[in-house]
Amino acid sequence: MTLFFLAGLTPFGYAFIGVILLSILLAYFWLKSSKKDGKMGCASVGLTAVIIWFVLMFPTFITFSVIENGNETAIIGLVFFWVLILALIVYFMAAKNTTRVKNIIFTFFKYILYLIFLGLFLVLFFGMVYYVYLRLFTTEKNQDPVWVSFLCIFFVASLILAGFGLLSKNKEEKKKEKSTFYDLEEAKIKPELVVELDLSQTNLKEFPPEILKFKNLKFLTLSKNEIAEIPNEINKLQLLIGIDLSNNPISDIEKNRIRKLLSKEVEIIF
Repeated sequence: MTLFFLAGLTPFGYAFIGVILLSILLAYFWLKSSKKDGKMGCASVGLTAVIIWFVLMFPTFITFSVIENGNETAIIGLVFFWVLILALIVYFMAAKNTTRVKNIIFTFFKYILYLIFLGLFLVLFFGMVYYVYLRLFTTEKNQDPVWVSFLCIFFVASLILAGFGLLSKNKEEKKKEKSTFYDLEEAKIKPELVVELDLSQTNLKEFPPEILKFKNLKFLTLSKNEIAEIPNEINKLQLLIGIDLSNNPISDIEKNRIRKLLSKEVEIIF
């Protein structure tokens, strides 16, 4: 039985609907894979789906254009892209900790955004220069109102401010990345740089003794593991001000011992 509201749709129309459903699916598993315990709302899933849909519509347009042209090399590249998207969905469905992959994806799209901003800036800037040149230095004046030039200046200024904002934010993120680690093996390479260590949901059966070598450690997250005891040597971490031990099989006796073991200035989460 044919659905009457889908009757007469072109292949691109079906693909359009498919991309919407795929975007919702990606948004759901993207948010579900987050380590945060907060519940997902319809608004957050919907907003994330809209952003993903907007990104995926560009390769969808390109896919149908390439299929119409029949370029075999381009078709192979597009098949690889869509297989990668499906593999990404499977990964977010199966993986427990996707922080590193998310950081890679965010970094990739961040630089893509930089290139888009740079392209828009160059187009607007040189277009404005040419427009001002025609209005002030040649006799080839047109009837365009002067406010068009001011509008271009406004957009260029906005792009410059947005670019500076992104660059400053990028510098702050890099500083945080240098001091925040999500992998113990990676942290062991540069122990002096470890200020924050997040080893939640890493299936730890016991407290890793390597952590005691991180003398500059301030924040330690070991939540959602199978750790039952904390060694006495943890009080050697003199800069430690926060430790998260929630969702671990720690007895009440051990909790009291840990409270006595650590300074009162250290915030402990059980």
